[in-house]
Amino acid sequence: MKIYYQHAGNMQEQRQSIILFILTGRKESYNILFRIFLLFFFVGFFPADTIGQTPISVISEYAYRRYTTLDGLPQMLTECIYQDRKGYIWIGSLSGFVRYDGFEFKPFLKGKQENILSFYESPEGEITALGFRRKHLVNKEDTLFSVPFQYKGLLLNNYNSSSLPMGFLILENEEETGREICCITNDSIQSLLKNSLLDLMDNTRKVYLSQNKKIYYIPTEERVYCLKEDGTSLPEINLPEVYSLLESNDHLYLFAADGIYEYANNKIKTKVAYHFLAPDYGVSACADTKGNIFIHDAHNIYRLSQNGKIEHLVDGINLIKQMYIDRESNLWLATYQGVYNFFQMNFKNHILTDKNDILRAIEEDEHENLFAGTLNGQLLQDKKGENMTPLPYSRNKDNYFLPRAARIGDTIFFLGKGDVLACTSQTQCWLNLPTLNYQYLTAYKDSLLIATRQELFITDAKGHIRRKYDGLKGIFCAQSDNQGNIYVGTIYGLVCLQGNFQKGIVLPEENRVCTSIIAKPDGDILFSAGEDLYTLRNDSAVLLHKYGSLIRSIRQTQNNYLVVATINGLHITDTHSMQTMFFNQYNGFTGIEPLAAHIAETEDGTIWIPCVNQTVSFNPQELIYKYNIPPLELISAKSSADNVNWNEIYTENNQNIELDHSQRNLYFSYIAVSHSATGNIRYCYRLKGFQENWSQPQTRREVQFNNLPSGHYELEVIAKIGNLSSQPIHIAIHLKPAFWEHWWFWVTIFLILAASIWGLAYNYYKRRNQKNIEELKREIKLNHLLIKSIRLKSIPHFNANVLAGIEYFMMNNSVEEANKYLTLYSRFTNSTLLDVDKPSRSLEEEIQYVRFYLSLEKLRYEENLSYSIQIEKDVDMHIQVPNMILHTYCENAVKHGLRNKPGKGHIYIEISQIKRGINLIVTDDGIGRQAALAFSSTSTKQGLSIMAQQIELYNQRNNEHIIQTITDLVTSDGKPCGTRFELYIPYHYNYF
Repeated sequence: MKIYYQHAGNMQEQRQSIILFILTGRKESYNILFRIFLLFFFVGFFPADTIGQTPISVISEYAYRRYTTLDGLPQMLTECIYQDRKGYIWIGSLSGFVRYDGFEFKPFLKGKQENILSFYESPEGEITALGFRRKHLVNKEDTLFSVPFQYKGLLLNNYNSSSLPMGFLILENEEETGREICCITNDSIQSLLKNSLLDLMDNTRKVYLSQNKKIYYIPTEERVYCLKEDGTSLPEINLPEVYSLLESNDHLYLFAADGIYEYANNKIKTKVAYHFLAPDYGVSACADTKGNIFIHDAHNIYRLSQNGKIEHLVDGINLIKQMYIDRESNLWLATYQGVYNFFQMNFKNHILTDKNDILRAIEEDEHENLFAGTLNGQLLQDKKGENMTPLPYSRNKDNYFLPRAARIGDTIFFLGKGDVLACTSQTQCWLNLPTLNYQYLTAYKDSLLIATRQELFITDAKGHIRRKYDGLKGIFCAQSDNQGNIYVGTIYGLVCLQGNFQKGIVLPEENRVCTSIIAKPDGDILFSAGEDLYTLRNDSAVLLHKYGSLIRSIRQTQNNYLVVATINGLHITDTHSMQTMFFNQYNGFTGIEPLAAHIAETEDGTIWIPCVNQTVSFNPQELIYKYNIPPLELISAKSSADNVNWNEIYTENNQNIELDHSQRNLYFSYIAVSHSATGNIRYCYRLKGFQENWSQPQTRREVQFNNLPSGHYELEVIAKIGNLSSQPIHIAIHLKPAFWEHWWFWVTIFLILAASIWGLAYNYYKRRNQKNIEELKREIKLNHLLIKSIRLKSIPHFNANVLAGIEYFMMNNSVEEANKYLTLYSRFTNSTLLDVDKPSRSLEEEIQYVRFYLSLEKLRYEENLSYSIQIEKDVDMHIQVPNMILHTYCENAVKHGLRNKPGKGHIYIEISQIKRGINLIVTDDGIGRQAALAFSSTSTKQGLSIMAQQIELYNQRNNEHIIQTITDLVTSDGKPCGTRFELYIPYHYNYF
């Protein structure tokens, strides 16, 4: 923006540039006749071969950040700027307004063609944006309400009221007359001053109210009128062409086209005579907290310093509508090219006019002469660095300078292509070193350390090589301490050279590239590897800090400020207070990617850092100062039951929050708005009742807690800049317990549980007793059945018949047959008596028993009775079967089926195995049960009945039951022909 000039370059090009400048100069700077005169003067008196003025090689400008529609502005044409008490910047444009928190813009009236001309902040902190006809209120919940002015049909004057205090404005009619100074509130508009003198102002002049003297100053083309607040006239200030006024440090300044005047005791005196370049739209001013007064016209910014001089700071701005200085002394401009933030004018950028060239190496000599070398091999010199002129030297056309420089005495050394250039104010010469690909240069006492990637040389100031070190690989940097040791940064880490001895320095991580190294004034070594900064302790690397971005270069200043340039920005640490500040494009440092270069420091403490796009200069002492911590604000507090649907739970009027037990997930966002310490504010929090210790400082402006138990909590948040902390914000939170978390719920549950346990125990013992009783009854019944069975088996008819048969054998047949049947009967009787009280016995024993029985019955019936027993091979003969089950079936077959059958009868016993047990079948070919009833109507059928009852009792103890089936057999023509008894017995059946 601000261009300085030097003598150099092509004469013809310079001549053309000057003629073009004369023809296209601004209308406010040159009238037509004057331009014609200049044109003839340069063409007639300065031929093309004699004109030697050309734009110099360096453009110097203060760093700024420009906000456009790409950043979130609703339109490039902006009108006004205001900072509220919380620190937010409000910007009015021709298409609504926005709020800026240092990170992003929040739009209002988006998409509407509403020209916002001013802002008003109520005592409650609500913002009202003012248009020509309407006002737009933004409440604390960011809800927008728009209403018309409704005051006499007047419109807002946007030209003459911008110097009035906040809330004061000028209203006028459609013809721009009938002006009144009014005070606006959220609810009403109050007229303060109505005077025809207000109509005398044109659009370039601004009314000023001295709040100390309670006087209105109305500048016009001829003079300045003075009125008390009640409209009483005071003596006029007879100074023409005054555009605006400003009261600063008890001095009243008047700003006119030809300079600045001071008015005191009814007298006018010239403060500074100065012709402002573009007063077409007036001249306005504002003051910062340091006593500097900043002035602007339509396109330029100036500064009236405390020594009474005007400095032209910036030009080339397209129509400045308002200049605003916030509470951190950041300078803002509302223009028709967007919004500019010049921060505190602490950073300056230096750019070469040749877009294909950049400054790479800078250093100052003992006489405060600044030297600079460029990528394309240009050598520049200047006393302060702002008016740098080319310095001739013997150079090859393809020479270039690397970003390395060193100083010994009054000589500056630059690392060029294959050699080192030694520069003073009078001479520039090469050291004539061996032509190698040198990559690094630094001072070493009265000598130089010069390195290629593989070798390190020590030379004197004349270029004579004193020592050479080889065997090193991938050299990036080198430095010596105060004990004569040389430390070399390589691709494999740091190496210490002690005479002829080389020793590697142990790093926490092996094979880390060491890219920059310096020696502090006390001799301590600092070096970087990647994102980490180290120092040396007993030949071991000690980590000092992790910067989170690749370190490019480091410098310890003469005032003990540590400057660390990283890819992402600039870190400056005050080594006394250990306070570190970070600077990037958000707060003034607009250089893109600092080079891995020598950082220069001039005698006045100015630091010069070459970057890819420009070189940046600044004074660290002006950057590290006591910041005022901005007020901390809780933006939002939300709760959720599922981490998906969130509900807002906080208002400024309610610092105590009560939540239902289901809202166990909490989210909070907060901010301390700063536009100069952006990126340096850290936040700490704690949720008392959940975590009592403060969290680590972090840049995140939000925190979330999940699955909190019910209880009372208190959220505390503080903002920190370095060692300074803000006042904490406190939010009390009561997460109400669920009904099951109350004491009475657990008492009730205990009582219910105790009653349930008692009821279960009572029921258990009752059922057990009932089961025991039923078991006893079952045992009694079973015993009764056994007794009946014994009695049944002991029926004398069978015994008498058997004994009679034996007697018959004894009388009529052989004694051997009688003895045989007597032995058989004895064994049968013995088995009956032994097993009669058993509920079961093995299948083998049951078959043996039934054989005894049928053999004895055959003694009686002789050839009329026969039987057969068929057993499958796989049948388990040890399976337990109900006692006397086959005997019962066979006895029933003999007694009811075969006894009354004429002729022969047969009993067939079949035993087979099925899936889960065995199957017993007893079949006879007798007369059948129905026919047997006719022969024996007195039959009790006790045998089958007792057996059925026993089986039923047994089944009650088992999950799988014995199944008994009795089938009456008939012939094809329906006549009875016998009976079949079938019994299924499961394996593992329990009879006890």
